[in-house]
Amino acid sequence: MPFDSEKMRLEARLLGLLNQALQDRNRDEIVASTLALGDLYLSGDLYEKAEEYLGRVLEEPVLALARPDERARAALQLATVALRRGHLSTARDGLKRARDFQPTAAALQLEARRLHCELELYAGRYREVVDSIEATLGNESPEKLGDLRVDFMVLEGRARRLMGRNRQASRLLEKALDLAQRLGYEAGTASAHSELGRLLTLTGKFKPASEHLAAALRSDEGMASQLRLNIDARRLALLQIRMGRWQEADEALERAYQSSRDLGTLESRLACQMVRVTLRRLRGDLDDAADMALDAMEGARSAGFLRRHVQGLLAMAQVAIDRGQSREALEHLREAENLYGRVAPESSLGIHVLVTAARAHDRLGEHAEAFDRFMRASGLARETGCEVERHIIDSQLGEHFRLRGEEEKAVELLTRSARELGELGAKFDVARARLWLARLLCDAHMARSLEDRQREIKLARSNLFEARRLFELLHARGLLAECTELEAKLQPERPAPTDK
Repeated sequence: MPFDSEKMRLEARLLGLLNQALQDRNRDEIVASTLALGDLYLSGDLYEKAEEYLGRVLEEPVLALARPDERARAALQLATVALRRGHLSTARDGLKRARDFQPTAAALQLEARRLHCELELYAGRYREVVDSIEATLGNESPEKLGDLRVDFMVLEGRARRLMGRNRQASRLLEKALDLAQRLGYEAGTASAHSELGRLLTLTGKFKPASEHLAAALRSDEGMASQLRLNIDARRLALLQIRMGRWQEADEALERAYQSSRDLGTLESRLACQMVRVTLRRLRGDLDDAADMALDAMEGARSAGFLRRHVQGLLAMAQVAIDRGQSREALEHLREAENLYGRVAPESSLGIHVLVTAARAHDRLGEHAEAFDRFMRASGLARETGCEVERHIIDSQLGEHFRLRGEEEKAVELLTRSARELGELGAKFDVARARLWLARLLCDAHMARSLEDRQREIKLARSNLFEARRLFELLHARGLLAECTELEAKLQPERPAPTDK
């Protein structure tokens, strides 16, 4: 996103001040203007320009002119650039260098602590982040923290969400949003809206999630932050996928993905790519989904993004199941559990790993193992307030009981989950539950009379009709093919022609 007119005017003024300071050999103004230009370019996501000017402060001859706090500030901002580009080792080295300058300004010390917490989040050390932030908020005065108080609260809310502590995260993020609005802190307000939107998507509260994400995107536009726009567009796309607005999601993801590539923000690009994998897989484009999942997983692993690495393994397992390769899926899932099982077993990601493993076991006929994982996932979804996940797991359990031949349990679960998911607005999951219910009723052996069997077939056809209608809206080609196959089985038998 190019600079807006206000930032262009500020850039011109700062360049003028720097040129004048160089002519006058004004030490203070040379360093201050160079730092201010670096900050400006960083705020506009112009990372090469930011590196150029911030790097000057840490090189001769400007280095000799800069005070320790100014050197520390330049090093911190350069570490932030490295973090946004996905160079975590470089960011850690930059943070260490900033601290080695021993800054005395409290604001710089707090900024260093905030950057450290961001790096710890990428490494999956969520508990450590929560403990560090709680200590900071408890030991520092609100006056000393200033706007950083909001930033720390939002970071802690994110860490708690990633741990599966969704109710705690919600309370904290609501407080952060209220504080940011009272302080008039626009960036903090946008971040709180964004985190609440993502959290509410996970818990199945789609309407307020949409409102928070729309508010975040408006703030991103106002701040001319392309990085934030890409993040929030991706989060909105995740919500749109849940709500069945796949075309809108696809278009938004394409823009965010290309923009992230252009900016060079690796984590944002990988995150977009993984959501695109989900959409490709749901539509039945399994070859594309497999290639994209492998590429994203390897990129995340190389960069050290633990959660994205695990998401990549999960995506590869989901594609493998859809291809009928359940043994291969379990290999990916075992690696995911080894990486993430002790980090955040109660998280949404942990729940998805359990459910996917259960599906793989079911397809291998290992129903006891499948049932154990389904029940663990269901309990976690209930405990963490993930209502949409709980109802989806109920539908998966319905399919599980169908495979085990326990038809009445399956009908009860599929009927209830389709209704509950419909009330939440999760269109794809409703359609899938109805397809499974139609298949069950088509092949069922529950009827005690011809009249009962006719009612089953009628109910199967009505569920299949609704499933097909929704899958057609979503362009879910693979599942539409399943609908067509089942429709052929449900066609009324035609009387044999008689000889004349």
